[in-house]
Amino acid sequence: MILEINGLNKYYGSKHALKDFSFTFHPGIYGILGNNGAGKSTLFGLITDTLKRDSGDILANGSDILEQGSEYRRKIGYMPQVQSYYPEMTVKEFLFYAGTLKDMKHNEIRRRFEELAVQLDFSDFSSKKMKALSGGMRQRVMLAQALLSDAQLLILDEPTAGVDPLERIHIRNIISSVSAGRIVLIATHIVTDLECIAKEVLVMRKGKIAAAGTPEALIRFVTPFVYERNCSDSKAASLYENYPNSEVIQTEHGLLLRTVGPECPDGFHKAEQRITLEEVYLYCCRKRVRR
Repeated sequence: MILEINGLNKYYGSKHALKDFSFTFHPGIYGILGNNGAGKSTLFGLITDTLKRDSGDILANGSDILEQGSEYRRKIGYMPQVQSYYPEMTVKEFLFYAGTLKDMKHNEIRRRFEELAVQLDFSDFSSKKMKALSGGMRQRVMLAQALLSDAQLLILDEPTAGVDPLERIHIRNIISSVSAGRIVLIATHIVTDLECIAKEVLVMRKGKIAAAGTPEALIRFVTPFVYERNCSDSKAASLYENYPNSEVIQTEHGLLLRTVGPECPDGFHKAEQRITLEEVYLYCCRKRVRR
């Protein structure tokens, strides 16, 4: 599938939530970054056809998704951030129910259930009730329901939220392993997940794309605008207040305050240690500094 978005706009009353959004997605993993209110959920709602657009086009393989209707929706796997499930259902019951809602045949649901139980490693708890699962287990099951129909377009909203580091790595590896031949869109606040697996990253701000490119290209772009200085434990908090587009980093030599911006502040120097997508995010979504 090729998903082409042209001049997409969405209003909520007087609020312009998505502003002339245009981008073309090819198979691969795309990270969507942005603070709350940047337009990520609105974009997903429009792509999944659960929200009505005000203007613009969304084309799947050259045809508008509204014209394709249910045929297009069958190609989508969606893992929402706010998840709905029946707590008294077992994992198996829930996934068979989800497959029925997707208009899948019973034999097809059983085949995919057996494949995904191995691939996502939930065979051991498939008979457990949904309410008895840990956060990581539940995230795997919700990912399984998104993958159930072998979707060509996979939309994952905060897929590793609320899980421990080992489970996060496990889910991240699963997403990477199932991405071949699919468009995978991931909205997350856990930037390190995207550095590892994303083909491209889009940083959204106020309903627009603030930056887009490979993780490597974005990091190269922002590197000249990253500055740092040593600071003591006692001064870290006060310095952080004065430089809102910054973070405190622990090193073997003590604390570093790292900030981003168009100019080097007094007392800082060009960053010497590894620059990451965290700095890209801070630069693109930086707050106005009070004078």
